[in-house]
Amino acid sequence: TMPWNFDFAEALDRCRRLGGPADQQALLTLLQEVQEHCGGALPMEALEEIACAFSLRVSFLSAMVRRYPSLRPAGAAHRLTVCCGPRCAGARLASFVERTYDVRSGGFSSKGGFQFERTGCQKACRHGPCITWDGVRYTGATPERIRSLVTKKP
Repeated sequence: TMPWNFDFAEALDRCRRLGGPADQQALLTLLQEVQEHCGGALPMEALEEIACAFSLRVSFLSAMVRRYPSLRPAGAAHRLTVCCGPRCAGARLASFVERTYDVRSGGFSSKGGFQFERTGCQKACRHGPCITWDGVRYTGATPERIRSLVTKKP
């Protein structure tokens, strides 16, 4: 059992009553609740227990964590997305991030402490390239801006 300060079995039951795991919103609510009680990040152990309780694959839950900006895997204090639309200069920024912070899209950078993802067009082409750091959009992004965000000096 996990050393959480809330009743995990009760949270699972609540999720089941809401329609989970078939109802993705119910599962998302459970993941957010567990994350809150685990100090703001979802440890792999928690994902494994949830997967076991609902006969899900851990990879499915990990994909949900990547899909929802409000969810964070343990160790990933931040989330960075880079616009890589077809006519965007963001692809160069994404390559910079991958080289500098030793990370691939969908992965976690232990050097920078963030989850990274290349996205499709973020619909702000006139002001691009665009990045999103913890849900906040930054336009006209540069490698220097990314460095400042990663080192927590925005």
